[in-house]
Amino acid sequence: MFFKKKKEIQQRKEGSANYDKDFEVTKLKVMVIIVDRGQGEYFTRIFEKKGVSASFNIYGTGTATKEIYDILGIGETKKDIVLSLVKITDLDNLKKIVEDRFSLNKKYKGISFCMDIDSVAGVLVYKYLANVRESKRRDNDGSKSKKL
Repeated sequence: MFFKKKKEIQQRKEGSANYDKDFEVTKLKVMVIIVDRGQGEYFTRIFEKKGVSASFNIYGTGTATKEIYDILGIGETKKDIVLSLVKITDLDNLKKIVEDRFSLNKKYKGISFCMDIDSVAGVLVYKYLANVRESKRRDNDGSKSKKL
């Protein structure tokens, strides 16, 4: 009896192999924002306030000729590339923030898009990327239950 109960407790731990069956899992996406140099810090600060677990600001430089930049209407060749790992539940709010920033002024224009994350290596990595502090356990029938 004691060993059976201990085994059930072990299976319910968050590090179990059936984490996605026992707990609610939110899909993740990578949001990429490309803006002129100096504008990326705005997004990393705002996203941090909104609970995004990780945002990276990468400095980029264009390599095309001046003629191509003139044709495309691209003013500056130095860019900030912001990579943010976001939960799909937060995506609409973050898109609205980006859209509002781009519509403020011509100098705040940029490119933004999202890519799916299909899998991650391990429960702890997922919990870090999704900024999970509390896990929502599922009932035996698969419905949502209480928070742990």
